[in-house]
Amino acid sequence: MASYETEHARDAPQTNRARRPDLSSLNALITEIAPEARERRTREHAVPVPGDISAAFTQFADALQVMQRENDNADTDLLQNMISNLLATAERPPTEVKGVDEEYIAKLERVPIKKVKSDADCPICGNEFREDPHPLLVRLPCHDSHIFDMECIRPWLLLNGTCPLDRVDLAKKERDRKQKQLDDIKKNAAREDEEEEWDGLYG
Repeated sequence: MASYETEHARDAPQTNRARRPDLSSLNALITEIAPEARERRTREHAVPVPGDISAAFTQFADALQVMQRENDNADTDLLQNMISNLLATAERPPTEVKGVDEEYIAKLERVPIKKVKSDADCPICGNEFREDPHPLLVRLPCHDSHIFDMECIRPWLLLNGTCPLDRVDLAKKERDRKQKQLDDIKKNAAREDEEEEWDGLYG
């Protein structure tokens, strides 16, 4: 079965929408470097190669530059800020990518096409949502109006973890949430162990 991106790209030429660059090689590279639970890695404490991180940020910056050139509806200021951020990171790549993980992306709120205004468009690519034959729209949790095409926002979130519109650090919020969950689990386990010890004393 073809991926959403493949189906989306296949149908794009049949519409009036400005074509997005092919992001398949970028998606493959992101899979190699994106945040993932360390225990799932082949080598738990291994970090991505800096050259791969740099290449991913550069590839996405190049894709956004193509969108900027080819789509008159795109928000040039937003794209320029995103491109500058990506290129600056590519010059001095971090040892770990601080984006969100695929689990976070999968849980983003899906927005039915009927719930958006008829002229609403993606803040990144500028294409109107209703012109898309296969719309997959997601809303970021930072603001109700921050709705994007999944194809545009996914690589940004995986690499940066921030909302491109208001720079809310969604990845940090998610890491903090997971850390609190882990701390709560540890506290509950410690409490249960303590209760078992006391029960043993009176058994």
